[in-house]
Amino acid sequence: MKKNYLKFCDYISKACGAFAVISLFLSILVIVELVFERYFFQRPITWQTELVTMLLVASTFIGSAYVLSEKAHVSMEWIYDFLSTKNIIRLKIFTSFLSLVFFLILFYFGYLMVEEAFVKNYTTGTVWDPPLWIPYSSMMIGAILMILQYVAEIIKLFEEKDIN
Repeated sequence: MKKNYLKFCDYISKACGAFAVISLFLSILVIVELVFERYFFQRPITWQTELVTMLLVASTFIGSAYVLSEKAHVSMEWIYDFLSTKNIIRLKIFTSFLSLVFFLILFYFGYLMVEEAFVKNYTTGTVWDPPLWIPYSSMMIGAILMILQYVAEIIKLFEEKDIN
């Protein structure tokens, strides 16, 4: 069961990384299109800025699970020079639990934001006027993915603790 969960989280995190890359690439394409439309064809830009913002926010929140799975996040590794291997693992477990609590709270408030925006039909109020629950949902989805990934990281750390 544990191995299946870890495999599932690994697969999901790689899919999230692919999503983040595709979102960034689409953002670049839309910005290039924006430049051509605005400066070469003298047309006003209407939807491009909002779409790029939504794509970048989605790639940040949803791609964060991949960053965590690859251990590419920021850490204060110089502290590890002063600790034993067991204490390093304990510190990683502690900080992972703190981060897990943070993302549980983020999920809760993200859910409230998405629900309110969906029920009350909030929109951006611009010419394009997309519904706000769509960009808000990327925060909630990203929080769910980070919760799953932190649980996987904690499982791996406890296994590592048992080995040492």
